[in-house]
Amino acid sequence: MSPSNRQQQQLSPSSSGQRPIDSDEALAARFQDGLLQAPYYSVGRLWDDYLPAYRFGQRSQRRHSGLRFDDVERQLEREWDTARGASRLGWVEARGAVEDAWTRSELGQTYVASDQHEAESSDDRS
Repeated sequence: MSPSNRQQQQLSPSSSGQRPIDSDEALAARFQDGLLQAPYYSVGRLWDDYLPAYRFGQRSQRRHSGLRFDDVERQLEREWDTARGASRLGWVEARGAVEDAWTRSELGQTYVASDQHEAESSDDRS
């Protein structure tokens, strides 16, 4: 690999095995259409109530990478009142959305990290 390609790869967010935090638009694209069918959806709540929970779940997974949701759930419950902003969801209502975003973020990181490993292995063979 040429030095300029290595430099670009080092600057790439996926080269560290971490994806950048999704924007609110990306979170909406991923979660909004299925919200009303989600097992954790509470009738009468709006997307704006759930968006902070998805954002919190994704960011929390990144902060606690390598740990399971169950390992940090009590801490997340304590942090929710600060993270929720204008959301009307209490922890009991928000928990499912937080865990859903955590799980999807974790799966995405695993996918990116394994893709990176495969790319590095193929570079070694060239």
